[in-house]
Amino acid sequence: MPITDAAAAANPPSNSTIDDPSASWADLLGTTSAPEGWQVVSCENPMLLCVEVDGEILGTVERFSYPLSEVNLQGGAPTTLEAQRQFLDAWVADHQATIQRDRAGTDPTLRFTHDLPAPFPVGSLLGLRYGYALSDAEGVVRERTVGYVATDGEQVYVFTTGVITGDPTGPFGSESDLSAFEPHLATIIEGLRL
Repeated sequence: MPITDAAAAANPPSNSTIDDPSASWADLLGTTSAPEGWQVVSCENPMLLCVEVDGEILGTVERFSYPLSEVNLQGGAPTTLEAQRQFLDAWVADHQATIQRDRAGTDPTLRFTHDLPAPFPVGSLLGLRYGYALSDAEGVVRERTVGYVATDGEQVYVFTTGVITGDPTGPFGSESDLSAFEPHLATIIEGLRL
């Protein structure tokens, strides 16, 4: 269920950034974008962004953050842009390896593929776009995830969505809905007030 003040969430003050790690989507939203007839609003759960058509939720985008101090870092927190990029590359590699191991334990016949992480601004922060998919023996995609990760040197910020074939309770119910929303998600991520 979306928050009632969707207009305020969609039109926050410009040129302001939020550095509170517990901030909700309503606090973080800058520029919003959606396919024609779709709406993007903060959900009642502050960690979820709802993507709707006529009040019906088509999908969600999850966000979470945690202190960099919770990550086992050799050499301390990354303070330079180069060190932050190296940290983000390592974060994506570790995340994808964890997902691959987890899914192989559940169904060893699934084939794991991933996108190479690509630099992408997450608000004003250095970030990466990443993704992965799991396909069955016939090549049918059973799960696909699109994510963005960034750091400000103190917090790690993660934004993720996807589709799980046959699971209408997944972030998106269909691959076509996720594909239609992806370019709009990129606009939203780039416009976040981080």
